Amino acid sequence: MPRVKATLVCPYGAAGVGGKWMFWSMYHLLDGTKRFSELRRRMPRATRQTLVTQLRLLERAGAVRRSVSLHVPPRVEYSLTPFGRDSEPILRQLHDWGEWYGDQVGRDVDWLVSLGGRWKVRIVYALFDDARRFGDLQRVLAPIGKQVLARELRELADLGLVRRLPAEPDAPRPGYELTAVGRASQPVFRQLSAWGKWTSVQLGVPFDWPAER
Repeated sequence: MPRVKATLVCPYGAAGVGGKWMFWSMYHLLDGTKRFSELRRRMPRATRQTLVTQLRLLERAGAVRRSVSLHVPPRVEYSLTPFGRDSEPILRQLHDWGEWYGDQVGRDVDWLVSLGGRWKVRIVYALFDDARRFGDLQRVLAPIGKQVLARELRELADLGLVRRLPAEPDAPRPGYELTAVGRASQPVFRQLSAWGKWTSVQLGVPFDWPAER
């Protein structure tokens, strides 16, 4: 299997299996082989070039197989490899969680994009066991900067996964804890981490994820 960048492994490292449309491509291929035109119909917001690029990356990672028929004009089809098919449980779990999460927060949220980036999932992990003060989070998540951490915490609060606790006289920086929705989401985040670790082993790339607890 070819070596790939670690960001292609992490479903949240670049907003969804290395890219938002990678997740949806793999999810739609769970039902069987699809022509490129059919994948485009199922993901109308993805531009042609973006979809082509992300499918090629999935092909490089060994998760998707591309085949070209001898028809005139040629017909391009995509299917999951056995390696890609092994990801079915977490892909379905993430899809179901996304729908459940949207219901809980009462709005249509593009959670793949909203939770994308390096830090949001790590912050949620850091709050699994208990509330933490801002400074404690910064130490745990080093080398994150103060401004980045403050921004990420605000965005997680807007997403309804984290809430800010009142500041105390001896601790001017406020504390943070998971909301009820955040706590209820712990199982899917743990599964996500386990899947990332397994995938990293399969692809031979470093496992740069929050540690299992």
